[in-house]
Amino acid sequence: MIVSRWTRYGLRAVALVYLLILLIVPVVLIFWRSLSPGLGQFWDWITTPAAISALQLSLLIVVIVVPLNVVFGVLTALALARGRFPGKGLMAAVVDLPFAVSPVVAGVALIALWGSHGWFGGVESLGFRVIFGVPGMVLATLFVTLPFVVREVEPVLHEIGTEQEEAAATLGASGWQTFWRITLPAIRWGLTYGVVLTIARALGEYGAVTMVSSNMPGVSQTLTLLVNSRYTDDYNEYGAYAAATLLMLVAISVLAVMTLIERRSRGRVVDAGALMAPESIVEAALPVEPHSPVEPVPPVEPRRDPHPRRPAGEEK
Repeated sequence: MIVSRWTRYGLRAVALVYLLILLIVPVVLIFWRSLSPGLGQFWDWITTPAAISALQLSLLIVVIVVPLNVVFGVLTALALARGRFPGKGLMAAVVDLPFAVSPVVAGVALIALWGSHGWFGGVESLGFRVIFGVPGMVLATLFVTLPFVVREVEPVLHEIGTEQEEAAATLGASGWQTFWRITLPAIRWGLTYGVVLTIARALGEYGAVTMVSSNMPGVSQTLTLLVNSRYTDDYNEYGAYAAATLLMLVAISVLAVMTLIERRSRGRVVDAGALMAPESIVEAALPVEPHSPVEPVPPVEPRRDPHPRRPAGEEK
């Protein structure tokens, strides 16, 4: 569609105003309110034992949830993109279920399953506490972050197709070699975006976590729960703003690190792609076989004609 210059400018202005009202103004306001009492007071609020413990617990949940989502998310995406089996549509719908179900409902479902009177409540008699403990918070975060890796990787798998994978398998590469050297490099950008979304969602989750957490400082209180506790229970408005600012700084730092890694990796891939042909990429996935020693071939002397020809005009 061809539009005029003023139409493009108008659309850009509308988008910028929309982002300004919904994102930039609230973030700047939180920064300003948290720093208005002074930088020293802000530092005191974010270095309390409760704040440090909440930050450590939030990062611990992220460290547990992200690898699990990467492994099972990639496997699920491969099953949906490459597999043909009964119930595939149902599986795809289940993956999108956390987008439709409220996180609070997910927390109630986890209580019904893992609570003291739930289906698996007997594990508490073995000394393994799920609800109102860290395991329940990890399960709740896993539920709400499940679709991100799958939905970022699956379209990439559909786009790249199976030609290179089939060529590598035909030439003798094993399944693991094909995945590690062909499939994974092809999906890494989608996987990176899925990881970034998973980290952001895990850091900011509140609804499901608050249902399965005891909200006790130093025990099962994340940064999001600390913000709510300071604002509603302690009536510490500036302390809540400081905790929210700390949460935003952590999320922005993670996003900046992931962006830096992505740019460096993309630059290396571009450099490598300029030197390697598509055939070389497939050949790189093949198993390397040892070369058998080759005996040197002696040089062959030129054969002499026993009856050489004489130049024209020369007498016999």
